[in-house]
Amino acid sequence: MQSNSKLILYVVCLSTFFASLMQNIYSPIIPLLRDSFHVSLSMVNASVSIFIFIVAIMQIGCGALIDVKGARFILMPSIAISIAASIGCAVTKDFTWFLVFRALQAVGAASIPLIAATTIGKLYQGAERGSAMGTYQMLMSIAPAVAPVLGGWIGGKYNYPGIFWFLTGVSLLLLLGNGLYFPKDQRNRSASINIRRMIVQYGIVLRSQVGKGILMISFLYFFLYFALIVYLPALLTDQYHMSLTIVGLLYLPMAVSMILGTVVYKSIQAKIDQRRLLLYSNLMAACSILIFALTESYSLVGLSIGLFLYGTAGGLIAPLYSTMISSEFEEQRASALGLYNLIRYVGMSAGPLICGLIIVNFGSRMTFAAFGVLFVVLSIWMVKRVSTQHVAQPVAKEI
Repeated sequence: MQSNSKLILYVVCLSTFFASLMQNIYSPIIPLLRDSFHVSLSMVNASVSIFIFIVAIMQIGCGALIDVKGARFILMPSIAISIAASIGCAVTKDFTWFLVFRALQAVGAASIPLIAATTIGKLYQGAERGSAMGTYQMLMSIAPAVAPVLGGWIGGKYNYPGIFWFLTGVSLLLLLGNGLYFPKDQRNRSASINIRRMIVQYGIVLRSQVGKGILMISFLYFFLYFALIVYLPALLTDQYHMSLTIVGLLYLPMAVSMILGTVVYKSIQAKIDQRRLLLYSNLMAACSILIFALTESYSLVGLSIGLFLYGTAGGLIAPLYSTMISSEFEEQRASALGLYNLIRYVGMSAGPLICGLIIVNFGSRMTFAAFGVLFVVLSIWMVKRVSTQHVAQPVAKEI
C-alpha cells in the first residue's frame, strides 16, 4: 500500500508539474507568436491573461465537482481536453481559433493541481501528508522556472507549433499514467451538485477560523509577490540604471529561495509544531517586506536579501497551508483547496494594479512598509485564532 501511494504521489505531482508548464512554457516566444499570426502584442498577451483567468474561475466549480463526483471522474476528461486543445494550438493558422484552443487548454489544466492536492490529502496523514505536500509544492515552484527555458529552446528550434506538439505528447503520457495508476473513485457518480450544496461547502470553510485565516494571509502573500515582480523592473532600470539582462538575473533570488523553502519545509515540518511554523513563516514574509521597503532605493544587497527571504517564506507557506486545509476539511477538501487557489489567483491579479496605484500616491517605501506591518498584524491574529480551534479537528462533521 505504501509503495502504491508513492507511485500515485509521483504521478499526480508530475501531472501538476506539466499543468503548470502549460501556463508558462510559451512566454519567451510571445514576439514569435505576434509575428507568426500578424497580430498586436496586446492580442498575444491576451492569450496569457485568458489562461490565468479561466484557471482561477474554474477552481470553485472544480472543487465542488471533485467532492461530489470524485477526482478520477474529473481528471481523465480534463487531460483529454488538454490533448485536443494542444493539437488545436499547434495546427491552427487563425489567431481567433488559437485563443479558443488556448482557453480550452486552460479548462483542461485547471483541475489538475487541485486534484493532486486533494489526492495527497486523502492518501497521507500527519507528517507524511506534510512531506508529500512539500514535494507537490516543490514541483509547482520549479515549473515556472523551467518552463521559459524549455519553451525558448523548443520554440527556437521548432517554432511555436513545436511547443504545442511537445505538450500534446506529454499530455498523452499523463493520460496513460493516470489511467493506469490513479485510484478509482469511491463516490456515487449519479450524485448531483447544486448551488445550495456548493454554498454549504464553501460556507463551512469560511466559518472556520483556520479557513478564514489561511485565505486572508494567502491573498496578502500572493498580492505582494506579484506586486514585487511587476515593480522590480521599473525600480532596477530607473533607480539603478541596469540593463534588462541584469534585471532578469535579480529575479533569481526569489525563484531559487522559494524552491529552497519547500525543501526546508519537508525536512522540518515533522519536528516543529504546526502553529509555531505558521507564525515563523508568516513573520519571515512580513519582515522580508519591511527589509525590502527600507532598502529598495539604497542597497541592491538589501533588496536582494528581502526578495530571498520572501521567496523562502513562500516556499514554507504554500505546502503548510495546503496541509492545514487538507487536515481541517476532510469532507470538503477539494472545495476548500479550490477556494484557496481562487483567492491566491485573485491576489496575483490584484497586487500589481492596486499596489501600483498606491505607490503613485504614497511612494514605494511607505506602500511596502505599510503592507509589511499589515502582514505582521494578520499573522499574529491568525495564530491566535488557530490556537482556539485545533487544526486537526475536522470541521466537516458539522454537516
